[in-house]
Amino acid sequence: MPGLPAQADGTQYLGGVQLRFSPRWLGKVRPTHEAVAARRIAELTASRREIVAAYEIERRRIERDLHDGAQQRLVVGLMKLGEAQLSPAVTVDPALAALLAEAKSAIAGGLESLRTTVRGIHPQVLTDLGLEAALTDAVDRVDRTGRTIRIVCPHPLPTMPEGVLAAAYFFALEAMTNALKHAPGAEVTILLTVDNTLRVCVVDTGPGGAYLQPGHGLAGMRERLAAFGGELLLSSPPGGPTQVAAHLPLLLARGESGTGIDSVDSAGGTIGAEGQET
Repeated sequence: MPGLPAQADGTQYLGGVQLRFSPRWLGKVRPTHEAVAARRIAELTASRREIVAAYEIERRRIERDLHDGAQQRLVVGLMKLGEAQLSPAVTVDPALAALLAEAKSAIAGGLESLRTTVRGIHPQVLTDLGLEAALTDAVDRVDRTGRTIRIVCPHPLPTMPEGVLAAAYFFALEAMTNALKHAPGAEVTILLTVDNTLRVCVVDTGPGGAYLQPGHGLAGMRERLAAFGGELLLSSPPGGPTQVAAHLPLLLARGESGTGIDSVDSAGGTIGAEGQET
């Protein structure tokens, strides 16, 4: 017993009475401690999920405020400038016409920047239409560069918690951005499959050799994924391909897993086994 003196052989005494501890009694104590530890872990996990959920709610509130407030005011400003450009006074004053055109261009640029910011906070299409549609929208904006980016979703995705959706979306966006930056000219595939786990796998045919840098990019997504019991896996052997995946348990038994994720894993080995990490 902790705090009691013991002889060299480990025997303990209390008031001159030798204490004996039954293995049967000790066996009852250990599970109790394990149960307490398990409960604390569960409480911490639930707390982290609540924090992330609250964070997503706040992100959506900011997105709505920007969309319904600042963005709408800028749109009205553009319309007013357009009306001003039609004024007879402008047609006879080239300097005024140039000034109005410059102001309109500046506001249009600010509006586009604001829209980009709003999409980065929480794209409305993610809430309205789901993960596949939101990623398709993001790819359509990037694919203007002529890059080949495919989204493969063999089966419809089930309804998922907003926090999980946001974590999966921003993970895929970060992985896609990294592929476009570090593997120029490579084909990029975003694979979405789900059973009781949502799997988002981004594969590029670049030269490989990718690794995670602490505190940057994908490494920073680990904490967000971990809040939902998820994990980030990387495989990027020299010569490629690079595969980076997020696995998020959904704790539900609906939806079917596509066959694509299995073929990707078998082609590149167990994801994460070969990736270099720092």
